[in-house]
Amino acid sequence: MEREPHGGLPPREWLSRFQDSAEARLRSQFASEEDAGSLSSLAFEDREDGVWAIATFAMRSVQGVTFIRSQRVMPDLSSEWDPDFAAMLFETHLIEWFYTDAKRNTPDSSGTVRN
Repeated sequence: MEREPHGGLPPREWLSRFQDSAEARLRSQFASEEDAGSLSSLAFEDREDGVWAIATFAMRSVQGVTFIRSQRVMPDLSSEWDPDFAAMLFETHLIEWFYTDAKRNTPDSSGTVRN
């Protein structure tokens, strides 16, 4: 898994910059969406196959439901893109997932919809 991120940044620095950019983008995007949402958290999880970003959020149009979307960012996004562009892709994939799949899915017993 330890592939060097695009641009030669150390992995932890790439993740830190990705997180800062992704959080700012998601908060801004959620504020401007017709459904209006809020980001609860953006965390990383080291797994055997790489580092995954896990976004937890809620949308006003789907009261009482928590949405959790995870995506492998290292090496998938980190090997090809700088952290800011990768954050834009992550944001785009998350919003697309919400509108095409997540808001139509039935939440589990804890009120959560996951990808």
